[in-house]
Amino acid sequence: MEKGFPISPDRAIFLADAHLNQDDIHSRNFLALVDRAAAEKVPLFLLGDVFDLWFGNPGLTFAFQKPIVEHLRQLRGEGLRIYYVEGNRDFYLRREHEGTTFDVVSAGDMQTAVGEKRLYLSHGDTVNRADFAYRFWKGISKSRLANEAVAHLPPSIVLPMAGRIERNLKRSNRRHRGAFPERECREYAMRLFGKGVDFVILGHFHQERLNRFSREEATKVLAVLPSWKDQWRYFYLTAGGGYGFRAFKPGEPLLPPPSP
Repeated sequence: MEKGFPISPDRAIFLADAHLNQDDIHSRNFLALVDRAAAEKVPLFLLGDVFDLWFGNPGLTFAFQKPIVEHLRQLRGEGLRIYYVEGNRDFYLRREHEGTTFDVVSAGDMQTAVGEKRLYLSHGDTVNRADFAYRFWKGISKSRLANEAVAHLPPSIVLPMAGRIERNLKRSNRRHRGAFPERECREYAMRLFGKGVDFVILGHFHQERLNRFSREEATKVLAVLPSWKDQWRYFYLTAGGGYGFRAFKPGEPLLPPPSP
C-alpha cells in the first residue's frame, strides 16, 4: 500500500449516475454487476447518484431502494470492498452508510491509488467553479442545518415531498443533454495533474470521455463516466496498467484478460 493512500487496491471498477428509480432491468443489472464484483473480488467505486434521490435517513428511504441497499450491505459484509462518493442527488449518507453499506463515504472527493497510479475521484458537479448559483445551492442543501431540519420532520411529510422531487428529477434525467464543459474539465484535471495525480475520474455529465495528456514524460488520464442506463458501462483500472471502459454483460468477467 502506498504511503498516504489507505484505499489502495490492485484493481478496481468505477461507475456513476445509475439513477435507479424502480425495480427494472437497470436495477437488476446494477446488482448483477455488484454480485460479479464480489465474486471476482474487484473493489467497486460508486461516484454518486446511484438513485435519482437518496436521503441517508433510513426513515426517508423509498421502498424500491431498500432491497438494493440491503444487497450492497450484505455483499460488503461478505468481503466486497465498496466505496461511495456522494453526488448532487445524495444527501447525508455518511452517518448511516459508512461502515455498513460502504467502507468509506465521501461527501466531496476521494483519493486512492491503484498500483503506482494516484487517483482523484469526484462526482464532478462542482467542476465549473464559475457556477456560483449551483455552488451556493449545494452549500445550503447539504448543510448541517438542512440535514437536521429534514431529520426532524416526520416521514409522512418528507416522503411525499421527496416523491414529487424524485419524479421531477426522473423527468429531468430524460431531458439531460447539453454541451460538455470541455475547458472546465480540462483545467480541473490539469490542476490535479500538477499535484501528482495520474487519473482524474468524474461522473455527473452522463457522457463517456477518455482524454490522455502528456505531462513530464508521463501520461495522465481524465476519465468521465457515462450514465449507467445508456449502455451499462463502467471504467476499470488495474495495477498492471490496464484501463478503459467496458460494457457490463451478465455472466462475463468484469476485467479483460491480461495482455500477453
